[in-house]
Amino acid sequence: MRERVDRHGDYHRGPSATTAHAMSLADTRSAQMFPVLNKEQIETAKRFARGPPRQFAPGEVVFSVGERNVPAWLVLEGGIEAVRREGLDREVAITTHRVGQFSGEINQLAGRTAIAAGRAGPEGCTAVPFDAAHLRALMVGSAEVGEVVMRAFILRRVGLIEQGGSGTILVGTAGSPDLVRLQGFLSRNGYPYAVLDASNEEGRAIVERFGVNAEDLPLMVCPNGTVLRRPSDAQAGICLGITPDLDPKTLYDVAVVGAGPAGLATAVYAASEGLSVLVLDQRAIGGQAGASARIENYLGFPTGISGQALAGRAFTQAVKFGAQLALPLEAARLDCDNPDKILRVELTNGHVSQSRTVVIASGARYRRLEVPNLETFEGNGVSYWASPIEAKLCEGEEIALVGGGNSAGQAVVFLAPRAGTRGDDVAISHRSHQGAAECRIACAHGSRGPRRRSHNRPHRRDNP
Repeated sequence: MRERVDRHGDYHRGPSATTAHAMSLADTRSAQMFPVLNKEQIETAKRFARGPPRQFAPGEVVFSVGERNVPAWLVLEGGIEAVRREGLDREVAITTHRVGQFSGEINQLAGRTAIAAGRAGPEGCTAVPFDAAHLRALMVGSAEVGEVVMRAFILRRVGLIEQGGSGTILVGTAGSPDLVRLQGFLSRNGYPYAVLDASNEEGRAIVERFGVNAEDLPLMVCPNGTVLRRPSDAQAGICLGITPDLDPKTLYDVAVVGAGPAGLATAVYAASEGLSVLVLDQRAIGGQAGASARIENYLGFPTGISGQALAGRAFTQAVKFGAQLALPLEAARLDCDNPDKILRVELTNGHVSQSRTVVIASGARYRRLEVPNLETFEGNGVSYWASPIEAKLCEGEEIALVGGGNSAGQAVVFLAPRAGTRGDDVAISHRSHQGAAECRIACAHGSRGPRRRSHNRPHRRDNP
């Protein structure tokens, strides 16, 4: 059975089983996903093109899945047939780009690998190319055309996530720690993927095809056809093109350590002023906030926004101004003692990045309970955030939340509808400085909904 990926908010909200979400994004916002520029807009866009128009013969490949630095193409004559992968050996048509339409999605703006393929239609095609730098110039130089193209790229990425099947394929045992880890890594970075259960027919066929043992699961099938066995996040990032090839000779104006809201905001402000910016993070965009199911107190979003939606918007904005995001790369050491006053950030993979300024926005680390062998269950029953992945694993089960802050409050409201049906299945254990404060969570689902229990514990001041 194929599992599709959920997305949250405007950027990552996935398909729902309810009839209210039965229609796909392509059905409801097709005109914005695949806009057609008028003649004046086409002439404006052509001024920002990388080069002259290029002609493609009927059926000729314009770009391939897994190809790096694929430009977006503005069609002047004919058409480009865009397709995505469905499983390992099948293709599904996405659309045919006609005159006045752009190919591509967010990866073209970021200079990452293509997750769709395109070939010239039966009548051939004439189109002009826009690589990442020229796309960014168009976004900034023509607000009208740039807004149309940016919205289309974002919606296309959302559509690919909604449909599943494109991007990468994970094959493993549902709920296994490594599979959950990879799902979290891909979801939080807004990367489309599909999951095949190794115990079902299609998943089992792939396992047998590559001759892998149970200890080698999960498998990751990358868009370029590479198959990874039980990969780390770093290996996955390289294979999927999320991790760029950093040139150690490049000198950045600003290096930002941490891609949470503060780090991404720094990247947007610095890059929008024309500075060269590198952003490093060892996990994913959004930081701790990116793992929040719902953020109600972030400035500018009075109706609330999910952490992944916020992170996705900030990422796109930073990339629009030319910031380079390198994930998942961990900074290990900052070398400040250099005669040339150049700062050097040493990474755990042995690479070194140089910058005139370093902004450390590494945020907080999750506080862990003093429980023996707790790490054995991390990712296998114990989590430090409540995303749809964890919610699905917890569905129908008793859930204990440790903590009484904003994150715990958001998590209990998010998880309560998915908990067991005994009416008393989400418990909150927390500490207060006075040792007597009580955590009260308002029931958002009426008197018949799941009840939340609250337990107080004395606060230990010696435990940071």
